[in-house]
Amino acid sequence: MMDRRGFLSLLGLACGGCAGGIGSSGTAWSSGSLERADRIAKGHGAKGWGAWIGGRRVAGWSTNERGPSLSLTKVLAALAATRAAGEGWLADNESAASTLHEWRGDAAKMRITVLALLQQTAGLEAGVAALYRNPTDKGRNAVSLRVVDSPGSVFRYGPACWEVLAELLNRKLVARGETLEKFLHRAVMRPIGLSSPDWRSDRKGRFFLSTGAEMSVEDLWRLGRTVGALLRGESTQGFDAALFARMTRPSAVNPMFGGGIWRNVNARKGGAFPIEIEDALDPPRGSGFWNSACISRRQPAEMVALVGSSGRRVFIWPAENKVVARLGRAPSWKDGPFLDALA
Repeated sequence: MMDRRGFLSLLGLACGGCAGGIGSSGTAWSSGSLERADRIAKGHGAKGWGAWIGGRRVAGWSTNERGPSLSLTKVLAALAATRAAGEGWLADNESAASTLHEWRGDAAKMRITVLALLQQTAGLEAGVAALYRNPTDKGRNAVSLRVVDSPGSVFRYGPACWEVLAELLNRKLVARGETLEKFLHRAVMRPIGLSSPDWRSDRKGRFFLSTGAEMSVEDLWRLGRTVGALLRGESTQGFDAALFARMTRPSAVNPMFGGGIWRNVNARKGGAFPIEIEDALDPPRGSGFWNSACISRRQPAEMVALVGSSGRRVFIWPAENKVVARLGRAPSWKDGPFLDALA
């Protein structure tokens, strides 16, 4: 059976100004570190990259270049869920079946919560072919996916959870006189200062939440800056930090991941080993693997990453108010050498 990355490659899905002042400037990188990082960032199909401390860009080039951000889109779903919770019409612990009537009476699907979708532990099959093969109605396809694991027991990467969440949010929004697409622009993109002139959609014009927002390198910095502030506990731009923490908290099955954010939390554990995240997603790994893996042993445990296929990256150091963003398009990209250069 073809895995997620192979299917994306087959379809061609993997090709595809500073704003002032959240937080204070953190510790500077050395000029040597930035030069080493720049040399690495220029390879592997790079379109542009930048490194920021506070509101100041300290390295990089072609930061106005834009392109598909692929799975970096996933954190926009977590921000959308945070705004929905702040507006009072979504909760992390609510059953998805309370909105998705097709799931009522299915004992396994009735156990799936909003948080399980954001943690990718809902137990659903990955759904790559059903959701990415130019569907007319991806929401209908997502709701029809099978449960293959007991909910909460396995971290299974893929589009299923995100497109179920998209369908859930859209149904709630339609009942409130809005659509998911309008909500994303009103409540998520515009407050952060993001634009996405081209967002991957199904044939009904419904945005994907698993992939496909088009952003520039500077857009990715703005996104990373917002996520960093929220992870520091600072509510900003209409997003409540406490609610964001609830929507992005990891599971016991995979403490590295929650709400589209990859955490370096295991870095200081004895026996922890660094991984290349893109190489570790297929097939699904057990909890023992995720409880010992980290992004980098040479970076602080509080560092987080947003990971998009083939070298799309946002690295965030919340306590130091640092962000690195990169757009590229090559499966040869590796995080380890780049993060070592910045260590």
